[in-house]
Amino acid sequence: MAKNRTASYSPGKRTDAWLKHPLIQTREVVVCGWRPGKDRLAGSLGGLLLGAHDPVTADLVYIGDVGTGFSEADRRALLERLQPLRRNKHPFAETPPREDVVRAQWVEPALVGEVVFRQFTRGAGRLRHTSWRGLREDRSPDEVIVPKTGR
Repeated sequence: MAKNRTASYSPGKRTDAWLKHPLIQTREVVVCGWRPGKDRLAGSLGGLLLGAHDPVTADLVYIGDVGTGFSEADRRALLERLQPLRRNKHPFAETPPREDVVRAQWVEPALVGEVVFRQFTRGAGRLRHTSWRGLREDRSPDEVIVPKTGR
Protein backbone atom coordinates (compact mmCIF):
# COMPACT_ATOMS: atom_id res chain seq x y z
CA MET A 1 0.00 0.00 0.00
CA ALA A 2 1.08 3.54 -0.68
CA LYS A 3 -0.44 6.47 1.19
CA ASN A 4 -0.24 10.20 0.79
CA ARG A 5 1.44 11.19 4.07
CA THR A 6 -0.57 14.39 4.43
CA ALA A 7 -3.98 12.80 3.73
CA SER A 8 -6.36 12.15 6.59
CA TYR A 9 -8.02 8.79 7.24
CA SER A 10 -11.59 8.53 5.90
CA PRO A 11 -13.35 5.56 7.58
CA GLY A 12 -15.49 3.51 5.20
CA LYS A 13 -14.48 5.51 2.10
CA ARG A 14 -12.11 4.75 -0.73
CA THR A 15 -9.95 7.70 -1.62
CA ASP A 16 -7.01 8.30 -3.95
CA ALA A 17 -4.85 8.85 -0.86
CA TRP A 18 -4.39 5.07 -0.45
CA LEU A 19 -3.21 3.08 -3.47
CA LYS A 20 -2.52 -0.62 -3.78
CA HIS A 21 0.72 -1.37 -5.62
CA PRO A 22 1.45 -5.10 -5.57
CA LEU A 23 5.10 -6.07 -5.78
CA ILE A 24 5.76 -7.94 -9.00
CA GLN A 25 8.81 -9.67 -10.40
CA THR A 26 9.80 -10.70 -13.90
CA ARG A 27 11.18 -14.16 -14.65
CA GLU A 28 12.29 -16.14 -17.66
CA VAL A 29 10.67 -19.56 -17.95
CA VAL A 30 10.99 -22.62 -20.16
CA VAL A 31 7.81 -23.50 -22.02
CA CYS A 32 7.30 -27.24 -21.40
CA GLY A 33 3.69 -27.75 -22.39
CA TRP A 34 0.30 -26.20 -22.92
CA ARG A 35 -3.34 -26.75 -22.09
CA PRO A 36 -6.08 -26.45 -24.69
CA GLY A 37 -8.51 -23.61 -24.07
CA LYS A 38 -12.06 -24.12 -22.84
CA ASP A 39 -15.33 -22.31 -23.56
CA ARG A 40 -14.56 -19.18 -25.62
CA LEU A 41 -10.94 -20.34 -26.02
CA ALA A 42 -11.88 -23.81 -27.31
CA GLY A 43 -9.62 -24.76 -30.20
CA SER A 44 -6.97 -22.34 -28.97
CA LEU A 45 -4.22 -22.24 -26.37
CA GLY A 46 -5.56 -21.98 -22.83
CA GLY A 47 -2.32 -21.72 -20.86
CA LEU A 48 1.33 -22.72 -20.74
CA LEU A 49 3.08 -25.14 -18.36
CA LEU A 50 6.41 -23.78 -17.20
CA GLY A 51 9.75 -25.08 -16.06
CA ALA A 52 13.22 -23.93 -15.04
CA HIS A 53 16.51 -25.64 -14.25
CA ASP A 54 17.54 -26.50 -10.71
CA PRO A 55 20.75 -24.50 -10.06
CA VAL A 56 22.43 -27.45 -8.31
CA THR A 57 21.41 -30.48 -10.38
CA ALA A 58 20.50 -28.72 -13.68
CA ASP A 59 17.31 -30.87 -13.74
CA LEU A 60 14.29 -29.31 -15.39
CA VAL A 61 11.62 -28.78 -12.72
CA TYR A 62 7.97 -27.76 -12.95
CA ILE A 63 7.40 -24.25 -11.58
CA GLY A 64 3.76 -23.57 -12.48
CA ASP A 65 1.64 -22.25 -15.30
CA VAL A 66 0.41 -19.07 -16.92
CA GLY A 67 -3.02 -18.55 -18.44
CA THR A 68 -3.37 -14.78 -18.77
CA GLY A 69 -1.59 -11.95 -20.53
CA PHE A 70 -2.02 -13.44 -24.02
CA SER A 71 -3.64 -11.60 -26.91
CA GLU A 72 -5.62 -13.67 -29.41
CA ALA A 73 -2.70 -13.25 -31.84
CA ASP A 74 -0.28 -14.48 -29.13
CA ARG A 75 -2.40 -17.60 -28.60
CA ARG A 76 -2.46 -18.40 -32.31
CA ALA A 77 1.26 -17.74 -32.81
CA LEU A 78 2.29 -19.76 -29.74
CA LEU A 79 0.13 -22.71 -30.73
CA GLU A 80 1.71 -22.64 -34.18
CA ARG A 81 5.20 -22.66 -32.62
CA LEU A 82 4.33 -25.42 -30.14
CA GLN A 83 2.65 -27.92 -32.50
CA PRO A 84 5.91 -29.13 -34.13
CA LEU A 85 7.55 -29.51 -30.70
CA ARG A 86 4.99 -32.01 -29.36
CA ARG A 87 6.16 -35.01 -27.35
CA ASN A 88 4.34 -37.81 -25.52
CA LYS A 89 5.78 -37.37 -22.02
CA HIS A 90 6.55 -34.39 -19.80
CA PRO A 91 10.18 -33.16 -19.88
CA PHE A 92 10.60 -32.72 -16.10
CA ALA A 93 12.91 -34.70 -13.82
CA GLU A 94 9.91 -35.42 -11.53
CA THR A 95 6.27 -35.81 -12.50
CA PRO A 96 4.28 -32.61 -11.82
CA PRO A 97 1.15 -32.78 -9.65
CA ARG A 98 -1.69 -34.40 -11.57
CA GLU A 99 -4.17 -31.62 -10.80
CA ASP A 100 -1.81 -29.08 -12.40
CA VAL A 101 -1.33 -30.97 -15.65
CA VAL A 102 -4.75 -32.36 -16.53
CA ARG A 103 -5.23 -32.14 -20.34
CA ALA A 104 -1.58 -31.13 -20.80
CA GLN A 105 0.02 -31.31 -24.21
CA TRP A 106 3.77 -31.67 -23.73
CA VAL A 107 6.47 -30.09 -25.89
CA GLU A 108 10.24 -30.21 -26.18
CA PRO A 109 11.59 -27.58 -23.78
CA ALA A 110 13.02 -25.41 -26.57
CA LEU A 111 11.26 -22.05 -26.07
CA VAL A 112 11.96 -19.44 -23.42
CA GLY A 113 9.29 -16.99 -22.35
CA GLU A 114 8.94 -14.23 -19.82
CA VAL A 115 6.28 -13.86 -17.13
CA VAL A 116 5.53 -11.41 -14.38
CA PHE A 117 4.48 -12.85 -11.03
CA ARG A 118 3.88 -11.83 -7.45
CA GLN A 119 5.39 -14.71 -5.49
CA PHE A 120 7.43 -17.90 -5.80
CA THR A 121 6.14 -20.26 -3.10
CA ARG A 122 8.53 -21.80 -0.59
CA GLY A 123 7.13 -25.30 -0.17
CA ALA A 124 5.80 -26.22 -3.60
CA GLY A 125 8.18 -24.03 -5.58
CA ARG A 126 5.49 -22.50 -7.81
CA LEU A 127 5.04 -19.13 -9.44
CA ARG A 128 1.85 -17.40 -8.23
CA HIS A 129 -0.28 -14.78 -9.99
CA THR A 130 1.53 -15.10 -13.31
CA SER A 131 0.94 -13.13 -16.50
CA TRP A 132 2.57 -13.77 -19.88
CA ARG A 133 4.92 -11.12 -21.30
CA GLY A 134 6.16 -12.89 -24.43
CA LEU A 135 8.83 -15.15 -25.91
CA ARG A 136 12.52 -14.46 -25.34
CA GLU A 137 14.22 -15.40 -28.60
CA ASP A 138 17.52 -14.09 -27.18
CA ARG A 139 17.66 -16.66 -24.37
CA SER A 140 18.44 -20.37 -24.28
CA PRO A 141 16.42 -22.83 -22.14
CA ASP A 142 19.57 -23.99 -20.31
CA GLU A 143 20.05 -20.40 -19.00
CA VAL A 144 16.70 -20.42 -17.16
CA ILE A 145 17.19 -21.14 -13.43
CA VAL A 146 14.56 -21.76 -10.75
CA PRO A 147 13.86 -18.52 -8.83
CA LYS A 148 14.65 -18.23 -5.14
CA THR A 149 11.66 -18.61 -2.85
CA GLY A 150 9.84 -15.41 -1.93
CA ARG A 151 7.92 -14.14 1.02
